[in-house]
Amino acid sequence: MIAIILAAGYGTRLYPLTKDTAKPLLSVGGQPLINYLIKKVEKTKKLDKIIIITNDKFFKDFSSWKASYRACKKIDIINDGTTSPEDRLGAVGDILFVIDKARINEDILVLGGDNFFEEPLNKFIDFCQRKKMQPVIGAFDIKNKVMADRFGIAQVDSKDKIIDFEEKPKNPKSTLAATCLYFFPKQKLSLLNEFAESGHSRDASGNFIKWLYKEDQVFCFIFKKKWFDIGHIDSYKEINNFLIGRNK
Repeated sequence: MIAIILAAGYGTRLYPLTKDTAKPLLSVGGQPLINYLIKKVEKTKKLDKIIIITNDKFFKDFSSWKASYRACKKIDIINDGTTSPEDRLGAVGDILFVIDKARINEDILVLGGDNFFEEPLNKFIDFCQRKKMQPVIGAFDIKNKVMADRFGIAQVDSKDKIIDFEEKPKNPKSTLAATCLYFFPKQKLSLLNEFAESGHSRDASGNFIKWLYKEDQVFCFIFKKKWFDIGHIDSYKEINNFLIGRNK
């Protein structure tokens, strides 16, 4: 299995913090945000490699970070060649770029580089294996419909299968927020190409999930412990306060 960490965004909603620093490299709790994610991924079962995809603006910064990070798994940094928010490939575009560039033909674990969660990733992988190698997303119940319009929102049945998915809905039907954590078995990777070739937006990965659950069975693993999406100033402050409190 290959882990792909999406880190090619430009973090415009966090300006000026991200004007010259990629979101995953922002300091939280005294170290880069991506460190917490890598430590989770390194403990994942049956993992062969970690690939971080970034853009031309931040490629050197991630390369410097890699040189200073003592990893126990092989980490590759891939540059998608974009230089601004206007020419970005989008989440789905970057996943396809990595699959093609690295010639991937095995299961992939996709993670947003701006996510923080406490739950062990192995619980997620065990859940994926129980679902007979179908696509799986991670989700967290934010229990707040006012904030739900910031996220992709899922509804699931009694077997944790997605029965509805909306990207940043104005009138959310639930508070189950997608966490930008996805598992795609190699047998299903062709669906990414099918989605892209059908003319859909490659920007938000939630657009792909909205399309995918109608084409195939997609399951949802619900995290019970803390999860943060570092997409806004308030969530950035919240995770810092959380980590400072945890480390006291």
